[in-house]
Amino acid sequence: MNRKALIVLSLAAIFGLLTAVLVHRTLRAGSSAPTGQKTKKVVVAAVKLGLGTQIKAEQLSVAEWPESLLPRGTFTEVEKLVGRVTIAEIFPGEPILETRLAPEGSAAGLPAIIPPGMRAMTVKVDEVIGVAGFVAPGTYVDVVGTVVEGAGQNAVSRVILQNVKVLASGQRMETQKDGQAIEVKTVTLQVTPEEAEILALASNAGKLQLVMRNTVDREMVQTKGVDEATLFRGALARAEAGSNATTTGPSASRQKKKVETAPSPETLSKATIIELIRGSERTTITFP
Repeated sequence: MNRKALIVLSLAAIFGLLTAVLVHRTLRAGSSAPTGQKTKKVVVAAVKLGLGTQIKAEQLSVAEWPESLLPRGTFTEVEKLVGRVTIAEIFPGEPILETRLAPEGSAAGLPAIIPPGMRAMTVKVDEVIGVAGFVAPGTYVDVVGTVVEGAGQNAVSRVILQNVKVLASGQRMETQKDGQAIEVKTVTLQVTPEEAEILALASNAGKLQLVMRNTVDREMVQTKGVDEATLFRGALARAEAGSNATTTGPSASRQKKKVETAPSPETLSKATIIELIRGSERTTITFP
């Protein structure tokens, strides 16, 4: 190996060593540099927690969350959440918040999700009354009551409750008069004590119908209700108005004009009819 080749190899080795040192220092500087984002360990749901669930330790896990993104009311210890009851659905990976839990000592199930001052009342429904199965926990409905006045001559229907939250829906067994047990669908509604009285009276006096609302629509609407006699009087009046319109409207005048200008049978009998034949074409001309 000549002297020139040795010089080239030596320079390459020196440059390689310098490059390795620079890379090492860069990596150390990057690993020791602060990330600029502080994190905190919080308790999150490991599985989906349904409404009214009593929390168990195996349903929870601990995860690192950026402090800047953490809402208030989080927990750092799993033990403090064991036995608590949820009042809302919590999805996997979501931090457990105090605002989504019932007070300590609450029993699991429906009682835990009833707000203070409110009541839960269950009513019997069918596929029609229950809006074909679309009434589910968390939805809002209006309640329409229909009763028969007097000696069964006039039915009255009116919205008796509005913006009522559905707490639960399910089935229960009910015994009929003949002793047979049948499965009956039920819906549990969240009502005030006064609304519970109205609902109880209406369910015993007549028939209830649930009307689905938009989830974000909270507007209360004043209605007059409708009775059977008024309903059919209105339908009859509309039918009579439509009948009069067909005989007195513009179309009627046009029909009358057509009748007045149409030729009489006598005039037609006096008319002269000439038929012209041009090859295979026939043309009829009428002269008065």
